[in-house]
Amino acid sequence: MKKIDKKSCRKFADPGWKIPENHGLLYAKPVHYIIRTAIHNIGHKRLLVLYVYPRERVEAGDFRPRWTVFQGRDTFITLETKEDGTTTWRNAAFIRLDSDYYFTGRCAFYSSRDSERIGLFFRKEEHGLRVLMDAQWWLQDQQLRKKKREKEKRIRRRMKLVPALPRKLEQWGSSLMPAYFFYDFKKQCKLTRGWCTSCCQEVQMEYVKYNKKGICPNCGKEFTMKSRGKRGYLFDRETGQVIQKVGDDLVIRIVKFYYSYRTENDIPEKRMYENARIFVHRNGDGTYAWEPYYYSYDPRCLTSWKKGYRPVISQWQYNFEADTCGHLYCGNLPGILRGTPWQYCPFETFYEHFREPMELGAFFAAYLKNRRLEHLMKVGFYSLASDLIYRKHHSCCIDQNQNRTHQILKVKAEDVSYLRKLDVTMSVLEMFQEYCKNNLKDRQELLSWQLEHQVKWNVTKILPFMTVHKMLRYLNAQYSFLCLRQDRYGTLRYSKMQDLVSEYRDYLEMCEKRKYDMKNSFVLYPRDLQKAHDKEVHHIKARKNARQRRMFKTAYERIINRLDFERNGMKIVYPSSSEDLVAEGQALHHCVGGYGERVEKKECIILFLRRCEEISKPFYTIEVRNQEVIQVQGKCHKAPTPEVEQFMEQWKKQVLQAPVQKKAA
Repeated sequence: MKKIDKKSCRKFADPGWKIPENHGLLYAKPVHYIIRTAIHNIGHKRLLVLYVYPRERVEAGDFRPRWTVFQGRDTFITLETKEDGTTTWRNAAFIRLDSDYYFTGRCAFYSSRDSERIGLFFRKEEHGLRVLMDAQWWLQDQQLRKKKREKEKRIRRRMKLVPALPRKLEQWGSSLMPAYFFYDFKKQCKLTRGWCTSCCQEVQMEYVKYNKKGICPNCGKEFTMKSRGKRGYLFDRETGQVIQKVGDDLVIRIVKFYYSYRTENDIPEKRMYENARIFVHRNGDGTYAWEPYYYSYDPRCLTSWKKGYRPVISQWQYNFEADTCGHLYCGNLPGILRGTPWQYCPFETFYEHFREPMELGAFFAAYLKNRRLEHLMKVGFYSLASDLIYRKHHSCCIDQNQNRTHQILKVKAEDVSYLRKLDVTMSVLEMFQEYCKNNLKDRQELLSWQLEHQVKWNVTKILPFMTVHKMLRYLNAQYSFLCLRQDRYGTLRYSKMQDLVSEYRDYLEMCEKRKYDMKNSFVLYPRDLQKAHDKEVHHIKARKNARQRRMFKTAYERIINRLDFERNGMKIVYPSSSEDLVAEGQALHHCVGGYGERVEKKECIILFLRRCEEISKPFYTIEVRNQEVIQVQGKCHKAPTPEVEQFMEQWKKQVLQAPVQKKAA
């Protein structure tokens, strides 16, 4: 395919044609673009040229085409001229030149000869834009097919290097599947003969019951008991992973195992197939990249392998076919990893410890990033290693530059055996590191108590006031009777030890703020923690209310009797406390009840408007700020009546804005 010569095309970009002012298309409002055509030999290539003129430009006397399309038999290209005169080349098809959905319907040919020239160029009996768009669509489809074929050939060449799967893989997959004991149900039968799917032998079992677990006396594997008349159709599935070497790269092969048991058959129908491949490739700069491929089952392609992860309908719904986590096949690991950066990576040790599906891609990456991952697994910290691999935000808890175990974990040397016995996670290690940093005594006893009672927070805020031993003894004694105490609604206030610890922390903080003697055992260890806590809360709330009342009273002392006004049976009334604001808001159904804090801070003043004959009944509420009336609200935010507006105008003029009152409000 010969490309179009862009340099030669620029000479034909603007032919200098002019459209007469009396041309009929200039008066057709549905027409937005006028098209003229020509056929030229450009750069030793016969091309069809389309000049697309915006009608509005032509009406303004600008005869430059916005788009000039150069169309050949096997390729096309478009030169776009912008408003400022700059040009740019585009590879889009004609229908995509403008973002308007009805773009082609708003184009019209200058003459019938321009439309016929398109059919003449393509040697078609039809003519017009449809012939052009069909030709461009066919060319784009051919280019896309060619790129797709080249991509498939590269994938195919790479997949040819992948060796065959291990011979024992199918046998290993059978060990992953759950076993069953199929039997015929009989009443009042102590011994029952049945079929074990693990060893494929008939065995006898005592006290057989549907869905009961048992151990096969022949092969020793655990199985589930299923009666043949009740079991129906059964199927099991598992995912396996095999690591193999492909040249200088490694490949993780995802294999799916399906076992199905039909109603009339005790022998499973087995199916094993490869579902995905993840290549571990080393880049030129020494870093490693992961290239995933999935099997697509598309017979129209040269290869069924597609690059990327398997597409799914929803990321939030489990899809077995797209799952790349699985059990690890360990039969070929030592030889496969030899000579790679993962030569000493404890894949097998990690898998044998948990015996659960794992994601190998994350393991590969974590081993290169965390230099002490192998050390932690060798000394028995498997949960820490798991958190380092699959919970990356915890890696800062480990000192990667140290060689000794206690220095890596940032703890004391005598704590290593204790932490190993617990098989601590990163979150637990973070708590213990804080204890080691403060050189806390009895820290092992404290951590064991926290894990037993599931206490995670607020412990470190209690310890500055007492020892670990005294805190644990006191909390255990209090929880022994407080865990049974119910509130007035019949619910438990301390359903967990964490609830008691949090309330004890609050109690000590309140005592410290009130400047109690924090070394006095009477203060630190009250006989009833709940009552002592509630008593302190009551005292603090009473002091806060008294302070608020003083501030509220101070805010009104400077204006009392200075804003009085009475006229037409209405008068101004002052609230005496924030409770009056709450009552006013509840009576009139508006939000003035929440303005107490603003009044205390002297941000505004709240006044009541009352009728003289009903002085205690709420009528209207007034907010004043900087000698300005901000709002006047009646019941349910009702606007002021004409009588109230007249009263407010006279009050503002004679009282609020009077020179004597400038300093008052």
